[in-house]
Amino acid sequence: MWELSYQRANYDSPKSFRPIVLLNTTGKLIEKVISNRLQFQLSANGFIDSHQFGGIRQQSTTDAGIYLTHLIRAGWLRQCHTSVLAFDIAQFFPSLNHQFLSLCLKKAGLNTNIVRFFNSYHSNRSTSYSWNSFTSPSFNVNVGIGQGSALSPILSALYLAPIIKTFKKRIKNLHKEIPTDILSFVDDGLLISQEKSYSLSNSFLLCSYNIISKILTDAGLVMEHDKTELFHFTRARHCHDLAKQLSHYLIFLFFFFSFSFEYCFSFPFSFSLVCNNGRARAS
Repeated sequence: MWELSYQRANYDSPKSFRPIVLLNTTGKLIEKVISNRLQFQLSANGFIDSHQFGGIRQQSTTDAGIYLTHLIRAGWLRQCHTSVLAFDIAQFFPSLNHQFLSLCLKKAGLNTNIVRFFNSYHSNRSTSYSWNSFTSPSFNVNVGIGQGSALSPILSALYLAPIIKTFKKRIKNLHKEIPTDILSFVDDGLLISQEKSYSLSNSFLLCSYNIISKILTDAGLVMEHDKTELFHFTRARHCHDLAKQLSHYLIFLFFFFSFSFEYCFSFPFSFSLVCNNGRARAS
């Protein structure tokens, strides 16, 4: 089944729709039990990176907001501004490669029977597309996990874990180490740099962006480069107008976190933002 994605402004494109999974009640219960066990196992062995948020217990939206806020304020104490480069992974859930996911399960140290179970779970899948009276022929599907399934959050986190670890390892192994950090929230990510110079931060972020883009491509994922945006968090008085302008864009940037950073809190503006969100969901 395909669900209308309410975040899109243009519904004429196929990208405005995303596949979701509809299961019977018994199947949902079984997937929930497996998901809980995977959550426990992957948290116990430390395979999931501490900078991964979303779809993971005790790594919620609130935790992501607190961590980012702490990072920004800690940088200000060192007289540094925080620059972030926000990026988005295109068609994340439908693009997850089953073979790469199987390697992630093995790398996580899970039992061989569990790996075999998921290999069987993702094998011999087929789908067809229906639009009004038209229905396409059935064809095999060897990529993607069901969005809406109880297993999709933990499996997506499992998929991203080695990608983030590989990024951190490559950053450290450069001829000159780049002081860049990464924060992931399912299919959205932030590259973070804290420096006193904007030009230096921009250079570090650009280099890091090229590295993470290459790693994602090798893992079968594609970044939506037209959605990539750069933001600076500063408390410098001479940047008053810039900071005030940024506050508007930061609301869009962290919309997937369901919170916003505002230069000066305005209740009418915040109320209008929530109402617009509610109307978009209702329509």
